[in-house]
Amino acid sequence: MPARALSERAARAALAAHFAPGQLAAELAEYTPAEVWDRRVRDDGSRLLSSYRPREELAQAELTCSFVIPSDKEWPTALADLGPACPLGLWVRGREQLPRLTGTAVVVTGNRVPTELAITRAHDFATALAEADHTVTATLAYGVDSTAHQAAAEAGRASLAVLPRGLDGAHPHPHAHASLLRSVLDGGGAAVSLYRPGTAASGATLKASAVVLAALARAVILVEALDHVVAMYAAETAVDLHRPLLAAPATGDVRSSGNARLLDGQLAVNSPDPRLALALPHARVARAGDVADGDLLLAAVGEQGADYFTTPYIAHPEPFDPSCGCGVCCLITEPSEVVVLSQGDPWESCDPWPADDLLLIVSAQRLTDRPLEE
Repeated sequence: MPARALSERAARAALAAHFAPGQLAAELAEYTPAEVWDRRVRDDGSRLLSSYRPREELAQAELTCSFVIPSDKEWPTALADLGPACPLGLWVRGREQLPRLTGTAVVVTGNRVPTELAITRAHDFATALAEADHTVTATLAYGVDSTAHQAAAEAGRASLAVLPRGLDGAHPHPHAHASLLRSVLDGGGAAVSLYRPGTAASGATLKASAVVLAALARAVILVEALDHVVAMYAAETAVDLHRPLLAAPATGDVRSSGNARLLDGQLAVNSPDPRLALALPHARVARAGDVADGDLLLAAVGEQGADYFTTPYIAHPEPFDPSCGCGVCCLITEPSEVVVLSQGDPWESCDPWPADDLLLIVSAQRLTDRPLEE
């Protein structure tokens, strides 16, 4: 009698327990997950895979949390932006809440040992986002991330936790953060992980989880980060995936060196204002010629992504005036294809743009509480 076929869920869980998605992308494009598992077992000279029991392991793990896969209605479709690195599945507590939470997710992340200013900013950003019905999304780690979860709870709103270990514990000290994880779940939130119950956190799981954190979100807020810490992986993934990224101003403290690098490279919006964070999830790309009066301009968009302005500003489009003698307009050689989006504010000259150039904007209709002074 032939062996019972392995379900897609069990096969994906087994593959995820042993391989990173990128290691399997080519095979999964040609074979089903169950077929890929069988192929890997046959080719495993160590015999370790043949001793693994996918059905039994899945059943045991699902006593703690659900394993959600791309064919499930709860699957976050935003993860498809990761391409070959898209997870094989997610371990989830609070599964039924996931579609609602990920649809409005905004990451608030940063240092585990932050400055007092960063704690204040994290609380302010998270409170404003939660009260505006965005889902505060963070890692449950000490410092900025746990402050963000606590602020959402204080506002009476659900949050989403992305953990770098199995969901049977919280990183880095399960007993210390168990109450915060319970608070997230009891408050209508959810917790997700790439890793099956029993998996401990490591450098590799922290980095991979930071990537998923950014991919799940509509925007990322980097409150304060020392360069090269885990939070920077989330910020850099936001850049790679063209997610809007806000970095609070660097303070000169080495703990904000990551923010300083991103801002110096014009890779993020520079603002300490929570009201700007409320606009960020609504950002979209538009032609300069289609920008309307009152739209908020955040960045120029090219093949390499967004090049953020030092100061975001409100657009007031005007037809190009060939007689304008400012130091910018006098350089225009094809005025019929140019629109002037600002006349002296925030700069001392006009702001002409080729009509087909692309800009990252927030529509005026979305700015119910203007984030910037005009």
